[in-house]
Amino acid sequence: MQKSDQLKRWLGKTAGTYAVFIAVGGLLSLIPASRINLSEETFFSLRMFLVLFGPIYLTLIAKIILTLLSIKNGQTKDIAENSQDVLFAVTSLLMFVNLSNAETITDLTDSYIQNKGLQHLKTSKQHPLRGKNFLNIFLPVCAYCLILELMTLIICIVVFAPLSQAASNVFIFVIASTVLLLLLIPLILFLISSFQGNKAAHEAKRTQEKQTAIHAEYQVLETDPSRRKHYLKLPKTLTLLILPGIFLISGIVLYFTKNSQELLISQILRPPFLVLMTAALLLFIPMLMYWANCSGTSLVQRIYLSQDLLIYTGYSGSMEERVEYRYTLLELTHYHIGKRSIRIKGQFTKETKDSYGTRKKVSYLKTLWIPRTFPAEQEQALFHFLNNTTA
Repeated sequence: MQKSDQLKRWLGKTAGTYAVFIAVGGLLSLIPASRINLSEETFFSLRMFLVLFGPIYLTLIAKIILTLLSIKNGQTKDIAENSQDVLFAVTSLLMFVNLSNAETITDLTDSYIQNKGLQHLKTSKQHPLRGKNFLNIFLPVCAYCLILELMTLIICIVVFAPLSQAASNVFIFVIASTVLLLLLIPLILFLISSFQGNKAAHEAKRTQEKQTAIHAEYQVLETDPSRRKHYLKLPKTLTLLILPGIFLISGIVLYFTKNSQELLISQILRPPFLVLMTAALLLFIPMLMYWANCSGTSLVQRIYLSQDLLIYTGYSGSMEERVEYRYTLLELTHYHIGKRSIRIKGQFTKETKDSYGTRKKVSYLKTLWIPRTFPAEQEQALFHFLNNTTA
């Protein structure tokens, strides 16, 4: 009965709104078209569109205003979660279209990777959505604006056809931008949400593993943030300051000596600076990879120590692509303590775990490269274990 009453009220409001716009259209017909520099046909079409689409325009504009006002009142509807499946469905459809248009193996591979990544995101555990309140406002407002833009385009095509090239380009740009915003921004926020949720769940799992190891009387060695920051200073400085500085200075020297290569000073300076510039350019990517490796390894590494056992653990990647690794020392051959790292060579058991299961490799020769980012007292415990094991 309640739904029937709501339907009646809606029909009454709709009929009343259309009656008002029909009356407005009738009053406008009393104005001569020549007074507003329009032809009779164009003015008639505008009045018809006003009568037909006027109530829809008014409703959409009112919804946009009410949605924006709901921010102040704190009464936003929970649209973000409800629209998630729709967004993924639309994106999956676009991916499928991309796949169906593939002409090479590269296109097929690219589409496969995109669909695989989308599926991983869809099935991953969701963290409480970041930017949820923002999406509750953004999604309906953007959708209403898109409908208004399409309706305006239809009206302009019918009334003012043919449209000028400039007007067509403006409509295409505005509508395409709105569609991209409507798809990309929610997907980016859902990706951040999934990543944060998966990261939080994995950190909780690692904390549980640590507590279990402590109860089993293992000593747990973990990275100290201050020592890690000091450890990363060298690769960070080389990557962001030294190599770009060498490249820039060398480029300046080569630029200012290019028109005076016959001079002796130019002949002396240009070859070494050309070598330095080339070396800085070639070394930038390897140094960037080294910095990333140092940063990742030092962040996730953990060592479990007991009286006669050393286990080195960590992981790489995130979400569904995360690979956890675990090295158990069986026999120590030798070790070396460097200024930045500890190298342990010996027989290890390697165990890896990813989304496809667990794999184990037994007894193989391996040299572990361990960044020196543990607190001093934990390092001393590791050195003591290595000395006792070697003896």
